Amino acid sequence: MTSTADLVTESVGDLTAKNEKTFKEMSFGEKLGYIKEVITVEPLIAAYVMSSLLCGPALWNLEFEKSCRVNLAYNDTVCDEILTGSQNDWPEQNIQIQTLIANMHSWQSPLQTVMPLILILFLGSFSDRYKWRKPFLIVPLIGELFAVVGCILCVVFMKSWPLEAQGISQTVIPSFFGGQTMVVMASFAYIADVSTLEMRTLRIGIVQIVLNACTPFAHSFSGKLFEIIGYYGILLIAAGFYTFGILYGYFCIKEPRTPVKSKNGILRDIFDPTHAIDTLNLLVKKEKGNNRVYILLMMIIMFVFSGVNVGEGSVFFLYVQSVFSWLPTDFSYFITVNTLIHLFGTLAAVWLFTKVFQLDDLIILFLTFMDKIIANFIFGFANTATLLYVAAFVSVITGVSSIAIRSISTKIVAETDIGKANSLFGIVEAVAAAVATTIYSIGIYTPTIEVFPAMFFFFGVLVFLLCSVVIIGMYINDRRKEGSVAQEQQTSKEKAMQMEELQVTHI
Repeated sequence: MTSTADLVTESVGDLTAKNEKTFKEMSFGEKLGYIKEVITVEPLIAAYVMSSLLCGPALWNLEFEKSCRVNLAYNDTVCDEILTGSQNDWPEQNIQIQTLIANMHSWQSPLQTVMPLILILFLGSFSDRYKWRKPFLIVPLIGELFAVVGCILCVVFMKSWPLEAQGISQTVIPSFFGGQTMVVMASFAYIADVSTLEMRTLRIGIVQIVLNACTPFAHSFSGKLFEIIGYYGILLIAAGFYTFGILYGYFCIKEPRTPVKSKNGILRDIFDPTHAIDTLNLLVKKEKGNNRVYILLMMIIMFVFSGVNVGEGSVFFLYVQSVFSWLPTDFSYFITVNTLIHLFGTLAAVWLFTKVFQLDDLIILFLTFMDKIIANFIFGFANTATLLYVAAFVSVITGVSSIAIRSISTKIVAETDIGKANSLFGIVEAVAAAVATTIYSIGIYTPTIEVFPAMFFFFGVLVFLLCSVVIIGMYINDRRKEGSVAQEQQTSKEKAMQMEELQVTHI
């Protein structure tokens, strides 16, 4: 398996050779042209992420408000105090609200997962066959725009529409348009199309950096902005970002290859059962470039990584609201700091791991998992807000995990199967999110909320330890294979020399 170090080194040389001039030597116009050529899906992804993050504090608050005022029908005094950080005066009521929200998350996530699973199961193979990438980048943003409209209606009917109405509007409706799962699948498939194998790791890293840069920027003011302009202002700004993303995708993103026209009609071809079978066959078919065992193992690792991240995220605000009496503003500040740490940590770690230490992708992944385990121990035993920030600083390189996983995943399949591979990994992420949210909300957090609410952190430690063992096994297997190949090459060389000596002797 080619290491990230090799890829980055080769990609830098590849860029220099293609452009002949370095970036510093280019004129201003040439720099603009170069940037325009390099930047593809990043603005669309940024618009998608910015919208989601800006809405975060408002929608967290809306869940508490809906639960309190509508579902549980508490009076304004109780609800106002809980919403303004005085929940310790109403502990029983706050636990009931948290339980209600956790229960809603447990059915909300599976519902929002089913449709994207069905869609990408068919669309991955379809997009490979017909070279269509662009529509599957735009359609999810249209779904999110509908979701924003639904949330606005939930605010309009604040005291009549229950919490479940928000849950359906916020996540279930956009799932019929593919949601985040389709955006991720289409983005990485598009990047794979427009970049060489040598450039792919670098391009994936750029997308990850864009995500990491947008997150602290949006979180740094999203909570305060919500306090100033309220629900309507936040949701209208989010609608504006989604609209920009749709227009940018339609007018600025070009298909990397000429799309092939469908012979039997688009819908009939999209939902052709053979596409789904073709996608799933990636796990069993023998083809040069496809490592079936590694594909399966990386799917398991992706499942655990995504599941833990989504699961912890689904209950983390409930945890800090209950244990540390945090408001959405406090939480948004923490997320800002946490993401900045991961942004700079990712930038530094990628350079150190690839250029300085020249580590294998699997070793990089192992180190990031160890970092996550240590951080979770600190999170789990933290009894002050300061220790939460300490844990965030300790988890400085965990952001590299997703880069390493994506990088490895694109190198263990053939070029012709990249779309199908991204579909499979998208399915794994979606299933992980659905299962993890239910496990964390109903199976871990709700039963332990009054005894040891930090229990969910230690569940993450357990599953990450198991994955670390798998990663080490894969690395050892790679080294053995490389040793065998080197030995075979040496043996072949010796045989060739012996034959040459025999021929000379005969002559």
